Formats: sequence, C-alpha cells, structure tokens
Amino acid sequence: MVKLDDLNEIIKMRLRQLDHVSRQIDAREARTRHAKTRKEWLQRQNRANYRNELDRVRGELSRTTVRHDYDRLKRREEELKKLFSHGNV
Repeated sequence: MVKLDDLNEIIKMRLRQLDHVSRQIDAREARTRHAKTRKEWLQRQNRANYRNELDRVRGELSRTTVRHDYDRLKRREEELKKLFSHGNV
C-alpha cells in the first residue's frame, strides 16, 4: 500500500517534471522567435547596404570621366538593378 507521504512526493516530482518540460518548450519557442527576428534584421540590413551601394555607384557615374571606371561602375549598377528587380534584395 502506498503511503500518503510517498504519494505526495510522487505528485511533487511529476509537477517538477511538467514544469521543466514547460520551460524547455518556452525556451525553444523563444529561440525560434529570436532567430526569425535576427534573420529579418539581417535582410533589412542587406537591403539597406545594397541600396546605399547603388546610390554610391550612381553618384560616381555622374562624376566619372575615365572610361574604364565608368564601364566597371555601369556593370555594377546593372547587377544591383537586377537584384532589386528580381526581389532578391
């Protein structure tokens, strides 16, 4: 026959186990949310970086008189425009 004290200990142990599992689930969910948020931040940062580079290239193109530099900058401008038009950035 199970004593009342033993039964109380078993109940306490099960409650601690349940609490532990609940905390693990919460931690996993938080980790997933943080990873998703970090990914969004990085994507936003990448878009801003490409946008800034495109603006810089356009500014350089308006001032460049050397043909070699102009061709290189024009190619890069086209690459950046393709990225923007395809929704990659």
